[in-house]
Amino acid sequence: MTYRYRTAAQISTYPLDYPHAAHLLAHQIRVWAPMVERVVVTIDTYRSRSGRYRGNRYDENLRALRELALSLRGAGRQVDVIEVDYSPEARREVARAFFGQDDMPAKAWDGGPFYAYFYGLHHAEARYVAHFDGDMLFGGGSRTWMDDAIRCMEADPDVLLTGPFPGPPRPDFAVFGHGDTPPRREQVAGNAAYRFQFVSTRIFMMDMARLRERVGTLPLYRPNARSRLKSILLGNPPDVIEAERLLGRILRERGLYRVDMLGAAPGLWSLHPPYRGPNFYGGLPRLVEAVESGHVPAEQRGHYDVHDSLVDWSSERLRTRRHKRLLRLLKDRLGGFA
Repeated sequence: MTYRYRTAAQISTYPLDYPHAAHLLAHQIRVWAPMVERVVVTIDTYRSRSGRYRGNRYDENLRALRELALSLRGAGRQVDVIEVDYSPEARREVARAFFGQDDMPAKAWDGGPFYAYFYGLHHAEARYVAHFDGDMLFGGGSRTWMDDAIRCMEADPDVLLTGPFPGPPRPDFAVFGHGDTPPRREQVAGNAAYRFQFVSTRIFMMDMARLRERVGTLPLYRPNARSRLKSILLGNPPDVIEAERLLGRILRERGLYRVDMLGAAPGLWSLHPPYRGPNFYGGLPRLVEAVESGHVPAEQRGHYDVHDSLVDWSSERLRTRRHKRLLRLLKDRLGGFA
């Protein structure tokens, strides 16, 4: 297969992203446009029936997100804005490209994005696609990270995905928050990196040619019986697991890896906000400035989620605990299935 571009950055957005996209989309384009031939902003307009992906003020946020994305085109950058096309013809094209089938589920069992992710990768039209969600931040200031990552993949045929370093690096390059089993640390071109066999759809760079060479068509793994029942209760299709779980299974089954790497100095690192709320939205301009300048507190270093030292998450954390208590109550009343 031939690709129209060698490199592209593909930013996945959804109407409910607008409150943070208002500050983060321009930041993301500033970081990535100098490193790639093309930036593609995809807007997913398919509204989930229920759950956290449904949201309020959907139509208002959709209009605002469209206007914002379109306003960021130009200024010497190739930035394209594409709304995800759910027509039968478009779905057939994407399904055949990735799954060898004539159709594919629009959403994962939990109502989260599925088709939209693969639509964005396909329409980036590049061999090397840096995909990330609309809430990601990037620090370090590297203008060579894409080239560094491509060299890493060319040197190791078992690397399917790469990503920026997970959080601003500490002096010892230790990282935290990756579960009970620490990732394998290594050196890539003399700089710190970590090797994983799971995937986050928040951020990764994929070699599309290697996906076809080493994997071929992807399987549509079905969720387990409990998740299928949950999906029915939520009004979502019960047909497929989340995209990140699917890609993670592929890595483990095929002996492939994701490598998160800093790259040559000054390097590139990513940061993800774990919550939303007034403190987050109100402090976003300052947060972007801190990330782009690299002036982050020592407590933040080594963590890929935004730390309390940058944003006071106390009220959002309390709200999340209350939400989880309600979910446990619902689970009890539904006999352990919700």
